[in-house]
Amino acid sequence: MTWWMRVRVVPWIALSLAVVCCTAALLPASDVPVPSVVGGLTTGLPFRYLMPLLPALLILHGQARADRPSEDVAARSVRLLDAGVAVGAVGVLLLVSPVVPDAVAVARNLAGYLGFALVLRSLSTPRLATAVTAFLPFAAASLGGGVPPSWWAWPLHDGRDPLAAACAAVLFAAGLALSFRPPLMGDRHAPDGDG
Repeated sequence: MTWWMRVRVVPWIALSLAVVCCTAALLPASDVPVPSVVGGLTTGLPFRYLMPLLPALLILHGQARADRPSEDVAARSVRLLDAGVAVGAVGVLLLVSPVVPDAVAVARNLAGYLGFALVLRSLSTPRLATAVTAFLPFAAASLGGGVPPSWWAWPLHDGRDPLAAACAAVLFAAGLALSFRPPLMGDRHAPDGDG
């Protein structure tokens, strides 16, 4: 178990969740200016909606470091542990929602980013999944930003938007489901997608 926690960078994931909570609590109104393609010069991407990328990409990085052939014959189901970390990370952000402003939207974005990354990881390589996932909120702000944001730009909506929550939930469920099957390419034979 200690080996799995070290490979999956679980302490760093826990630290990143603390950073996300502190950022959402201390900087609730901070925006990152993103050039807008559809109208106006820039669109504001709320910083608290961008921060869930950190734990999502750390979870993806930890899974990419795995030696899948060894883990596939392990006594414990490592993929169940991986799914537990993903669900637990989203759960932690939901638990702090009474004290952290807009933590439901932050948890939604973590679930959506993580689901999107896991779907991409199952279809491509971990490095490509990381790069495209890191670009996702900026693309949503640039192409779908505005007041109100476009319906498909779920990372920009507030925590009360049911369509944004549904989009993130579908991505998260699909990503978790696909994480239980071997990826099509990338990390089948070597850690970190080098094979």
